[in-house]
Amino acid sequence: MMTRVLVTGGTGFIGSHLTERLLREGYEVWLLLRRRRQWLPPQVHIVKGDLSTGEIPELKGFHHVFHIAGLTRAVKPEDFFRVNAGGTEVLIKKIVDSGGISGRFIYLSSLAAQGPTTRDRPLKEEDPPRPVSPYGESKLQAERACLLFKDRLPVGILRPSAVYGPRDDYMLELFKVIARGVLPRVGKGERWISLCYVDDVVEALLRAAERDYPSGEVFLISDGRCYSLQELADMVASFLGVRCREVRVPVRLARAIALLGEAIGRLRGKAVAFSRNKLTEALQEAWICDTSKARRVLGFEPRYPLAEGLKITLRWYREAGWL
Repeated sequence: MMTRVLVTGGTGFIGSHLTERLLREGYEVWLLLRRRRQWLPPQVHIVKGDLSTGEIPELKGFHHVFHIAGLTRAVKPEDFFRVNAGGTEVLIKKIVDSGGISGRFIYLSSLAAQGPTTRDRPLKEEDPPRPVSPYGESKLQAERACLLFKDRLPVGILRPSAVYGPRDDYMLELFKVIARGVLPRVGKGERWISLCYVDDVVEALLRAAERDYPSGEVFLISDGRCYSLQELADMVASFLGVRCREVRVPVRLARAIALLGEAIGRLRGKAVAFSRNKLTEALQEAWICDTSKARRVLGFEPRYPLAEGLKITLRWYREAGWL
């Protein structure tokens, strides 16, 4: 008998890769969706529900639940809290009220929930969370909603760094600019980031579901390295065959551009990629983390170095006509 699992956000970037991996591994995969998508694999089963409104049916008979769904962009800051925090609370309550699960509830959070740091101090799980944006705060609130139920449900929480790979439309925006031979630099000083290829994040999710550890544990996930923005840009430019020119953008100008974009987004009812909150995150010195705990407890070992992951990703973008 196949192991029955539920995935939220299964048609999104990370969720779709997780769904494909689960199917290859022989799981019986159910997706929580508002409506069926035509391109879904035929083996996938659908549970109709909407986390944004709280309309979720009874959820019985699942072994693991992977909660991947969430907003990364929003027209209004309160939308982050309604969907990311509120939706998580509704989901986990529904699972508990439906009789619980036999495996684990895995929540995919974000490094944004923990907040930024400095180049010489990679974040660790025990560091106090200090999010600097509504998105990060909403993910932290979602984590806390999970932890309220950790004695009634085995919970695992993953905080990945910036994730990239095929189908990602977030890092794509930066890659498009680099493809035009430009690297915009807001303010002074270098910026540092941890990165993780999507298949490595999926591997971490599966390990978090299957390994034995106390309920409520949090794990930071990345490829284990720290990159400067310049190093990332140079590598992308090299693979694309372009020369990248640095363009310094004053913070005031960047903030004005973000403000204008937000105003246009509100008129259109559409979230924008570059907002004042995203600018606040981008101005931090470092978004880097220490993955020692995930390696020790989960046996997590990333398989994709940045060069290999970028080659796969950029090839996919070009073949799909995204770049």
